[in-house]
Amino acid sequence: MTRQSQPSTPFQIHDVFAPVSAALEVTGAVRLLEVHGLTAVTLIHVDFNSQAGPFEMGYERWIELLDDGSLVKGLDPYLPLVSLPKQLPPKALKRLKDVEEVVGEISQNSASYLRPKATLSTHVRRIAAAKGKSERTIRRWLFEWLRAGRNSLAVVRAFMDCPLDSDEALDKGTRQPKPQTQGRKRGVLAAIPELHGDFPSHELQQAIERACDLYVVKAGMTFRSAYYEMIIRDFKVPPEYVVDSDEPELFLSPELISRFRVPTWHQFRYRIRVKLRALRADQTDLDVKAVGEATDKVFGPGFYEIDATHIQIQLVSRLTKSKLVGRPTVYLIVDIFTGVIVGYAVTLDNPSWAVAALALNNTFSDKGPVFQRLGLPYTSADWPCQELPTVLRADRAELVSNMGQTFPSSGIRVEITEPYAPNKKGTVEGKNSEVKRKRLGRFDLPGLFKKYRKRGEGDGKDTAALNLFQFERLLVEIIMDLNRRPVQPKRLPKEALSEGGRVASRIGFYNWALRNRPGFTRAMGPNFVFEHLLKRGKGQVTGAGIKFRNEVYRSDRLYEMGYIAEGASNPFEIAVAYDPNFAAEIHVFDSQANKWIVAYNIDPDVARVKPSFDEQREFRARQRRTAEQADLAHHKHARDREPSIKQEVKAAVAEKNATSKLHGKGKSDIRKHRAEERASARGSIKFDACKEGAHIGAQPKAAALPYTSTGTEVAAQKPNAKNLWKMVNAVRK
Repeated sequence: MTRQSQPSTPFQIHDVFAPVSAALEVTGAVRLLEVHGLTAVTLIHVDFNSQAGPFEMGYERWIELLDDGSLVKGLDPYLPLVSLPKQLPPKALKRLKDVEEVVGEISQNSASYLRPKATLSTHVRRIAAAKGKSERTIRRWLFEWLRAGRNSLAVVRAFMDCPLDSDEALDKGTRQPKPQTQGRKRGVLAAIPELHGDFPSHELQQAIERACDLYVVKAGMTFRSAYYEMIIRDFKVPPEYVVDSDEPELFLSPELISRFRVPTWHQFRYRIRVKLRALRADQTDLDVKAVGEATDKVFGPGFYEIDATHIQIQLVSRLTKSKLVGRPTVYLIVDIFTGVIVGYAVTLDNPSWAVAALALNNTFSDKGPVFQRLGLPYTSADWPCQELPTVLRADRAELVSNMGQTFPSSGIRVEITEPYAPNKKGTVEGKNSEVKRKRLGRFDLPGLFKKYRKRGEGDGKDTAALNLFQFERLLVEIIMDLNRRPVQPKRLPKEALSEGGRVASRIGFYNWALRNRPGFTRAMGPNFVFEHLLKRGKGQVTGAGIKFRNEVYRSDRLYEMGYIAEGASNPFEIAVAYDPNFAAEIHVFDSQANKWIVAYNIDPDVARVKPSFDEQREFRARQRRTAEQADLAHHKHARDREPSIKQEVKAAVAEKNATSKLHGKGKSDIRKHRAEERASARGSIKFDACKEGAHIGAQPKAAALPYTSTGTEVAAQKPNAKNLWKMVNAVRK
């Protein structure tokens, strides 16, 4: 890198810049989409009415415009775009889902939409055919996604402020784009126009590319021979129109050219060159087939690798040291350019997207809270890595799962390595080895054991002494130690030597590269975690709260927004984000404050036990099975007692039938009978109480009846409730 290419101020992907003069080649506000090595940058205009795609500018020219103040950072017009709209018409929701699938698929090959000379049409045509959409629609979605800083909601922003029952909104949601009419071939006119087919090149592209694969790449033919072979075999031109005969010749007959729609030689040669250039060029910024070091074609920080590994160490429970909990799973994320470990996650769960998302969240977040939680004497400046990368290389296990497939829609390009090929992620595999390597003296961890043990060697269970929290503290210490190690001397640029030894450490080199090799990272938005790392689902708002996966969640903010009151009378669905490993809370988008809020499980035991959603489902199932067992016992007892109860009822009916008919049915008679029945019941209660007291032996029989202060019996007084309670209390004493 020359001195002129050193930027005076750092910049990141998705930054918006505005020109200060109309005489520049940049005519309006643009967004930085990508930095291609140190040769070019890709920009796109952010005007809402613009339909143009990305365009390139030389890297040296870009730095020159920034340094002389011709381009200054401007306000992002898409900044007010909410993270999740509260209501969208059904057609708009379907469109949003289609957009996320399209951009998630096409973003894996950045060359297809970031380099102007790349074969964007091929990818667009393939996706349009698979989705049943027009190519123009796919292009419009893609360019709008890029203009908004890789935000899919920009495509449906027109529906966000429209009421759900608006006729205009519904009309927009169902409106289909006008089909593109067939045009004429563009470019320089042929010397003999009547002997050249007037057929657009993009209509013939598929046939030409197929000929390239069959005849040029596989068969090794020359361009001219492949062209002739394609005409004969693929376009089915009869031999009489090719060889010497009395019939009209193909290249000299306008009627035959129009009949068979044969491409011209210049069309064929152009498409073949583009195809071969794409095959020979790097398909991504990280060429997995390149021979050499991993940093050969990486020009700055922002190219990450992620991998999971099991640490060969036995851990004990946090509750008691006498219980083993097994070995932990550790996710590491490493920046290829500097070798810095930018994020981690440690858990007892198996490798999965949920754990990988924790590592990504740690990578993209400030590390200060991590140090505070672990009680370590570090600050955010000691580990300043919190940028989003351009490329993330990973295994198939996590990012090809149902949860990880939507992650590419975030704009981070995901590269999936081949199975059983650890050399494809050599940087992070090397860091895994460094973390697991024994360090006698400083990091002599109890419970370590060899992965491949010989006969008689320990398995770490007898020496285990660390719990998961203590192991995480030591893991962070090891990571900080590795990040302070020096980089290879040949990796240090000439411009960095003037800053002294602090730039030679991995973390120091990372800080220097952020300032002097910018353009490959971007900042994480406030809603990135909820949109792309947590799992998404649908909950139902009711009067009790949000019902989600057979659990109920509530928060004060839901009452303030009126969701609970509305759900009590008319339940409705709401989008939620949640961590599959933590069932105690979910997250709901607050459209008024444009942020995500947390809702807590109303069962306090869930917050105490902290189960995953699968564990909570199993716990609820065990509760139901236990209740079903009690219900079965109740049924058995009721079934056994049913004959005697029926017999008792039958006897009562028979006894009633044997007596005379009822008399005294008036209200006064019923009151008189009711008083007699009450007196009879009181007598039985008094007798039972006296009998109980005599049985216990608390007092002699002479003390069974209470006396007044004059020695007169209470029974001589007029009966009332007060006197009766005195009798009962006396018996109890």
